[in-house]
Amino acid sequence: MDDPGASAKRSQRVSWVPFGLHQQHPNNYKDILEAVWHNRDNLGYAYRILRDGCCDGCSLGTTGMHDWTMKDIHLCWVRLQLLRLNTMPAMNWHRLEDVAPLRRMKGKALRKLGRLCVPMVRRRGDPGFRRVTWEEAVALIAERIRATDPHRIGWYVTARGLTNEAYYAHQKVARFIGTNHVDTSARVCHAPSTAALKETVGCAATTCSYTDWIGSDLLIFVGTNPANNQPVTLKYLYYAKKAGTKIFAVNPFVEPGMERYWIPSVAESALFGTKLADDFFHIHVGGDIPFFYGVLKHLVENNWTDHGFIAARTAGWEALETKVRALSWESLERGAGVTRGDMYRFAEVFGRARHAIVVWSMGVTQHRYGSDNVKAIVNLQLARGNVGRPHTGLMPIRGHSGVQGGAEMGAMPGAFTADHPVNELNAARFGTPEFWGFQPPSWKGLGAAHMILAAEQGPRAPGAEPYRSADPSGHRRQLHHA
Repeated sequence: MDDPGASAKRSQRVSWVPFGLHQQHPNNYKDILEAVWHNRDNLGYAYRILRDGCCDGCSLGTTGMHDWTMKDIHLCWVRLQLLRLNTMPAMNWHRLEDVAPLRRMKGKALRKLGRLCVPMVRRRGDPGFRRVTWEEAVALIAERIRATDPHRIGWYVTARGLTNEAYYAHQKVARFIGTNHVDTSARVCHAPSTAALKETVGCAATTCSYTDWIGSDLLIFVGTNPANNQPVTLKYLYYAKKAGTKIFAVNPFVEPGMERYWIPSVAESALFGTKLADDFFHIHVGGDIPFFYGVLKHLVENNWTDHGFIAARTAGWEALETKVRALSWESLERGAGVTRGDMYRFAEVFGRARHAIVVWSMGVTQHRYGSDNVKAIVNLQLARGNVGRPHTGLMPIRGHSGVQGGAEMGAMPGAFTADHPVNELNAARFGTPEFWGFQPPSWKGLGAAHMILAAEQGPRAPGAEPYRSADPSGHRRQLHHA
């Protein structure tokens, strides 16, 4: 008789044709060869970066080509593509003296020109940039900063490839200059997650680890595509599947990489591929809240909630349950874009799972109701007691390597280092010799989007209203500080 375990293992294979030769999918071995070719002029340095450096790709931290969870090589095409940014030689800066030819070049060709190795300045009316000395460049920057009101200076930092030390230095210098208009691309991505998680569970970051994926009964991916954005995590998914984990995907689009993938560092998967998601739920764009309320309604009506956890660890359940029971299935189906039966199919597996983890990303947060989307996910997990136990949790997955570090180091408009809120008390505290030795401003800064509005609308008189922006209907809505 055939071994059931062997049958289940075979059923996870995509195809018996080696390397998926007849199917379209990322060719990871081709990526490796391309990385070798692109870095051929600096192969020794490139290998040292991969061997000894931290990954500057996604948010999954690795040391060299290994991590702390599983053995063997841990490397993905995102890191290989970024490698050339670290090894490329200096560009011929004379090409910048006339920008007209550069306008005809595409971004990829421009990046291949190399690193800018000397300071250059372009003044209004000049055909291009002119090389200056470092002394001239620093003096020009200092002159402009001295002549500018600190309220009119904005500081924006990227989230990819920066270290915690760099974040800390940037925000500290900005505050020394006298501005709290400090923001990062990471905050723009996950501010809704931060706000919602703080309000609900009191923790502004993930409540579990990638190691918890392996052994969880159910992994749910909402508005995220790790196959493209965090491909190294697919090795975790492979071992999670081997351990019996089911994978659900909630997304308006069926991501092919979440359906099946050839994981290059796992021999079996590299040969035959791995089927990942067990079920897809094709909700409307923006249909997250009605979908999860529908799932919660099924949990309540079928008594699939964890009453003990709810009573001991949560507040406000009675009001939520009353609201959920009053919602009509017609309105939930219309808003979610899926049927009551689809929501039941999700709820039944979720309600019977001993433990589950929900992973989400930009598809959840970059909405007008991003924080409410996250709160709907939190409600679902709390209803089942899926927070604070092994193989359970809430995981806002990051697309950049320095997302959490930027927040902790204080690269935020409304908080100093270690999430100390910007206010007079903390400004005085940081001004003591035991901290910075200079007093930072105590007024709350603007986020990146509001900085752009402020730049467009010009200086505001003291006591003036906050910056405003017109909405498509022609009315004006207030933009609160980030």
